Amino acid sequence: MNSRAPKARWTGSLAAAAALLLTGAGAGAAAAGPAAGAAPSSAGATAVGWRALGLAVSPEGTKAYVVAADRSGPRTPVVLRTVDLRTGAVVAELPLAEDGTAGKPVVSQDGRRLHVVVADRLVTVDTAAGTVLSSTPAPDQTRPAGWAPGALTGLAVSPDGSKVYAGQNGPAADGQGVLPGRILVFAADRGAFTGALPLRGHGVNGLALQAGGAAAYAATDLGVEHLDTTTPAPTVLRPVERLGAATELAASPDGLRVYALGAQASAGTGYAVNTVTDVARPVFTFANAPADLHYVAVSPDGGRLYLLKDSWTPQASVLAYDTATDANLPGETLTGFGLDGVSAAAVAPGGHALLLAGIRGDGSYLRTVAL
Repeated sequence: MNSRAPKARWTGSLAAAAALLLTGAGAGAAAAGPAAGAAPSSAGATAVGWRALGLAVSPEGTKAYVVAADRSGPRTPVVLRTVDLRTGAVVAELPLAEDGTAGKPVVSQDGRRLHVVVADRLVTVDTAAGTVLSSTPAPDQTRPAGWAPGALTGLAVSPDGSKVYAGQNGPAADGQGVLPGRILVFAADRGAFTGALPLRGHGVNGLALQAGGAAAYAATDLGVEHLDTTTPAPTVLRPVERLGAATELAASPDGLRVYALGAQASAGTGYAVNTVTDVARPVFTFANAPADLHYVAVSPDGGRLYLLKDSWTPQASVLAYDTATDANLPGETLTGFGLDGVSAAAVAPGGHALLLAGIRGDGSYLRTVAL
């Protein structure tokens, strides 16, 4: 890490973050003071629960949705908290499960629906009403007796919000092996799973839809698959060449590239996939692999690739790459978030701010960084 990397440029409060998002001001905008009535915070950050598990931002950039686990005796209830970025206040709390864990939420482009995996269920929330519309278990998998079904993993929602694509690991049994995973199709208006696509790999990790939603990419422990999503159930077009196991994916706004974080033998390397040829090229490689790399994201204008490194430590940093040249931009590296570790991140609409949720002492907090 470049020792001259700048410390994170705090907006001063989440209210100032809203000013960045709504006015389009850059990092040099004046920081607003703490908003009246803001939620209890730590150094300008909003408390969001015991452990933040996932984070999403509303399309217009005025709300952050944080999925968190709380502590209640031996249980860990899962709660969705809505933070008004104009005031920094938690304005709504919605219980999602009495105990368990959850993944990263996704929000439809019109902002009306939020989807999140909670334990073995896909939960859909009406964001305006603040109510759970459906909580749907994954359909059973064909598996030998005694084998456990695979966990639901990453999500992606179609541009019109009608479909949600959910990854699911294959069934497994201790000491006996594993079976292939699949992509499930969920009809949002019906609240039901309507189709499935078997994949080669057992572990199904990240999902990314290309611009327009006519195609998708799925990362597995055996590689990345290019999918056709124009049919009721997706079909595999072809695997991505020169790319093995991968975890997280992010698509560029122009639909010409998908970025993938390598796993297993490729851990510590990031790749750019040409969506025309489905050939991958390395964008960066860290010498000390496997590196702790997470939350790959592309700026809304497509000019920057962002990557969170060493997320589970106080030394967490956000690295920036020029997507035109694949060059690292040390002058844009951000460090010093005032957190013991970062567990969720999201680039806000407009690309002028980055939201981070992470641990500080006995709780988790939401902070905003100007990009």
